[in-house]
Amino acid sequence: MTNPGKEFMENTSYPDFSTFDMILRVPEPPPENSVPEDAKIIKLPSPKRIKFPGFSARDALEHWEPVEFFSRSSMTLKELSFLLWCMQGVKTVRDRETVIRNVPSSGRRYPINTYFVAGEVKGIPTGLYQYIPSKHQIALLREDSDLPFALGTASMNFKMITRAPVSFIWTAVPYRSVWALGNRGYRNVLIEAGHICQALIMASASIEYIVHPIDLFHDAMIIQLTGIDPESEWPLYIAAVGKTVPDY
Repeated sequence: MTNPGKEFMENTSYPDFSTFDMILRVPEPPPENSVPEDAKIIKLPSPKRIKFPGFSARDALEHWEPVEFFSRSSMTLKELSFLLWCMQGVKTVRDRETVIRNVPSSGRRYPINTYFVAGEVKGIPTGLYQYIPSKHQIALLREDSDLPFALGTASMNFKMITRAPVSFIWTAVPYRSVWALGNRGYRNVLIEAGHICQALIMASASIEYIVHPIDLFHDAMIIQLTGIDPESEWPLYIAAVGKTVPDY
């Protein structure tokens, strides 16, 4: 019997320069996924326009607790913009190449992509979206009122997902990290997903939402829902964002 956890740790020991394609001068992979030509692009409001109660880091941490129930609620486009920016927003561009975002990423490789299913986000239709960090825009990949139900089934959290105004799906393109870091990059992908979810928890608390992280789901169903290529991009993590008290 194999031990996949032990094998993973052994095979991602650092450093193994023979696995560094950057050193071998293999062309660098694109920094973010392209958007389908027929996708509708939506420019998000500036995240600086959001107004929220003064929350300290301690307040945000104490606000979060495990929940198994969401009331039906909605979210504004300003609030969605703020959450996306806190998770993966671009802070600094230097020399037109070096990008600094709001979460740590080993080697600044940023292998994580953010998709989301909008259930009740004011101003945009129910559907599947892709976040474009470099432009702080979202792309509507598929408009479909049944998507919250499909994601609820795929994630085995039907009531949480269908009542959440928005549910985020994080996928990884491991080669963005592996290109520069070798096999060690696979570890960094998993670590970064945790950074992003924690940023979402903190940011959501500051605007009085609660995050329900989901790490148990049917990979094949998420791949089908998002339309990603499983040869190069893998589903990693899901998080539903909502409220336990109705907002109406």
